[in-house]
Amino acid sequence: MRCAIKSISPCFETIKVQDGYLYHLAFHQARFDKTRHALYGAKESIRLSEHLTPPKEGLYRVRVEYTSGIEKVEYFPYVPRLFERFLVMERDELSYAYKYCDRTLLATDLQGKFDDVIFTCKDVLKDTSIANIALLIDGQWYTPTHPLLEGTTRARLLLSGFLKEAPLRRQSLQKAQKFAIMNALIGFKILHNVLIKE
Repeated sequence: MRCAIKSISPCFETIKVQDGYLYHLAFHQARFDKTRHALYGAKESIRLSEHLTPPKEGLYRVRVEYTSGIEKVEYFPYVPRLFERFLVMERDELSYAYKYCDRTLLATDLQGKFDDVIFTCKDVLKDTSIANIALLIDGQWYTPTHPLLEGTTRARLLLSGFLKEAPLRRQSLQKAQKFAIMNALIGFKILHNVLIKE
């Protein structure tokens, strides 16, 4: 079964803001520009910073919904989730190359037993439903070469040299000394005492 977005949904950016400071905005701007051009044919430039007025106090999640232009900007107080239990789930040819608002393809019924899922495609590791992943193997952090979505934190850590890409497979989970998830809100988070059910 092939899983892919059938029509062009709006896309969104999720940006961390703390006490009015927008984190790593240049990486969000780059993905925003790339997506607007690739999906919606947009040619004019839009600077995200000119459309964001985040709260001056507290930790917030900024959600920017857009097509060729910005459709909506929302600010939500951010409360970190706890991630301790993951279910490895095979999804044949799952495609989520852009950060679509329509996330039905990533929806799974975890029945309260797991905190998130780790997707595989033909036994190749991809992402969780909300984050890129990384494995510490022989002293080096590796992230899948072809994730479902190229996240901004992943891009930043690859650029810095902290992360390296590798064709990680399901078996790589057994070789890893540590497991981490990453996205714009949680940063790079090493999960200790994590349960991964294959």
